Amino acid sequence: MVMNIILILTSGKVSKLDNFIGKGVDLGSFDDVNFDSDSNALRLKAVDLKQYTLIYFRMVGKSLEVATLVTDYAIKNNIKIVDGIYTKSNLMPITLGKSVELKKLLESGITTPKTVFGTFNKLPFPYVVKSTTSSRAREVWLVNNEEELKSLREKLPKNKFFFVQEFISKAKRARLLIIGNKVIGGILRQTKWNKDETKETLNPVPVDMAKLAIEATKAVGLDVCGVDLLINENKKLYVIEANAAPSWKLINKYCDVSVEDEIIKYLSSKI
Repeated sequence: MVMNIILILTSGKVSKLDNFIGKGVDLGSFDDVNFDSDSNALRLKAVDLKQYTLIYFRMVGKSLEVATLVTDYAIKNNIKIVDGIYTKSNLMPITLGKSVELKKLLESGITTPKTVFGTFNKLPFPYVVKSTTSSRAREVWLVNNEEELKSLREKLPKNKFFFVQEFISKAKRARLLIIGNKVIGGILRQTKWNKDETKETLNPVPVDMAKLAIEATKAVGLDVCGVDLLINENKKLYVIEANAAPSWKLINKYCDVSVEDEIIKYLSSKI
């Protein structure tokens, strides 16, 4: 018997959700979602998902097909889904790649570095090449000239998409976590290209950063979002990412906040 009315699902191991243990919610993996031909029920192990009032997708990852099943079932059975973007498109655009995310930001007038998707030849060197499925600075390369580009293109996987972005030199990077249009915390650090590992707590988060991060979150249709900003040497702000499944370990560590508790409060307010 389900005792809680909120379920949090993640891709892969449920242990990713250990910080939510004891907070009055049920936890599960997309790997344990199932159905059979004798019933119309969609279950988490043996429990019908209709037992829940709200389901939060912490991380979809490679479980897009199963997440689609859960979303369809939720819509048909009046189960609320967070983030709401999953109920607005059968294709779940944000999880498909950063190309869609960037397109939404650009269409909303959000300031980003100059960005090109689908070709490597429309920006001057140096520029940054990124995979549309990269995370945590993986599959990101700085290209300084044609020779480096040629070498990189020979190594790039053929089954992935890539985009290029203007290289903002002498920049710092801020990560802000937004939950329900509220900035929960922020940290300032160096970019991948600057080797200084110093991290600074943004307390309080500057008004212009908070405003831009919230605007970016709204542009991509998320409720829980990690927004990465670049700040150039003239203090101009650029959004480089609005992440649907952000890491928040550093926010917890440096900002004196429990992101898990803030998420639970937000989820409870939506019931």
